[in-house]
Amino acid sequence: CHSAASLAGGLDLSDADTSHAALVGMPSLFKAGATMVIANDPDNSYLIQKLENDPGIVGLVMPPGVPLQQTDIDVIRQWILDGALR
Repeated sequence: CHSAASLAGGLDLSDADTSHAALVGMPSLFKAGATMVIANDPDNSYLIQKLENDPGIVGLVMPPGVPLQQTDIDVIRQWILDGALR
C-alpha cells in the first residue's frame, strides 16, 4: 500500500531509510497538528493511534482489513519509546 508506486496516504514505506524519513518527526497529511512518530512518545505518535484505532484518528485504522496483532504494535511502540532510531 505504501510503496513508491502507490504512496497510499502520501507515504512511501518501501524501505527502512525512506520509511524513517517519512515518519519520524513528520506531520500527518490528514490530521492537522498530528505528528506521525514522535521519538520517545508512542502515545502521542499518530502512527500508534492509527494502528490502535484511536477514536481521534482521521480515516481508517491501519492496516485496513485485518489489524496488526498487539504484539506487533508493542514492537513499534518500543521502537518509538527507544528514540525511533534509524
